[in-house]
Amino acid sequence: METFLRTWLEWPSVAAFVARYTWAWPLGETFHFFGIILLIGGVGLFDLRLLGVAKGLPVATARRLLPWGVTGFILCVVTGFMFVAGVRANVPASPYDVIKSNPWLQLKFLFIAFAGLNLLTFYLTGMDRAVDELGAGDDAPRLAKVIAAASLFFWLGVIYFGRLIPEAL
Repeated sequence: METFLRTWLEWPSVAAFVARYTWAWPLGETFHFFGIILLIGGVGLFDLRLLGVAKGLPVATARRLLPWGVTGFILCVVTGFMFVAGVRANVPASPYDVIKSNPWLQLKFLFIAFAGLNLLTFYLTGMDRAVDELGAGDDAPRLAKVIAAASLFFWLGVIYFGRLIPEAL
């Protein structure tokens, strides 16, 4: 399995592309940050509304921003893959070794997984349908608030641990 992952993470050679084109890494960072803005902007506003911020805003209006959050997440996944697979362009280490040894990257992945499980909980518990009925001024159910707070915590943790990744390279 290790051999498969080592090979897969270095094929096609993203590191060679990043090393050859000096604009690739900063452009990837720009798109990664833009993805974070879309993700936190869309999902974060929705979560804050569920927590009672901007209660005059109907939940259905805030929910319209969620596709932008999904777009931001996809941008972050694509550019994040480029950073991991292309790490050899910046440091003399294989992507597999970086994943295996960088605690901040591992925590970032863990928090992304927690955010995904939290989202799954939101849908499996029916909170998605419960909050759809909320109009301006209505309070979200307690479970929806807990899920929204956890979502904010996990996504802010993803950003925090992401900023620490270069420190361990």
